[in-house]
Amino acid sequence: MKSCGVSLPAAASAATRSIGVAGNDDEKMASAKATEIEKDFPKLTAQEKDCLAGIDSTLFGFHGLQEDGARTKALLLKAVSCFEGHILKAEGKVDPGVFCQLGHFNLLLEDYQKALSAYQRYFSLQSDYWKNAAFLYGLGMVYFHYNAFQWAIKAFQEVLYIDPSFSRAKEIHLRLGLMFKVITDYESSLKVCMMAGSFFCTS
Repeated sequence: MKSCGVSLPAAASAATRSIGVAGNDDEKMASAKATEIEKDFPKLTAQEKDCLAGIDSTLFGFHGLQEDGARTKALLLKAVSCFEGHILKAEGKVDPGVFCQLGHFNLLLEDYQKALSAYQRYFSLQSDYWKNAAFLYGLGMVYFHYNAFQWAIKAFQEVLYIDPSFSRAKEIHLRLGLMFKVITDYESSLKVCMMAGSFFCTS
């Protein structure tokens, strides 16, 4: 058999160099992609991060009433853009909490479709999601918006189960009362409305 003129060591060396070049090219492409993402998406300042740390679903319906409502909305829009950029850059390796926060921000911006998508990602990635009352409350609010009352009821009841003193417990009771009334479960409706101490549901 005739030799092709290339020794096995030489061929192996050439293959290694080829793989190395391909690897370098991939790294360069990934780096370039990350740079493009950083250019397209703004970065949060330390002060903005501190402000966002105290924002979650429990502010739904209340943040717009504050004097700095417009400023808060602008911050939320920037945060959503930053988080989306982070998710793209991470390419699947994202802490589940990022999706939960993104869900909160979109809920407060009343972008229910994006909020639901983010909450569902958190649900699928976080095994102990049921311990997060703010997540369950936010998810319940999204379901309530879409009139998915059975799912909203389940989410709200889980909130009250894990945290009976939840800051929005009265709000939950009122919404539960309304939903039970809509699905003609009048006994449950009356019960939760009485627990909320409200007279609105008796009309």
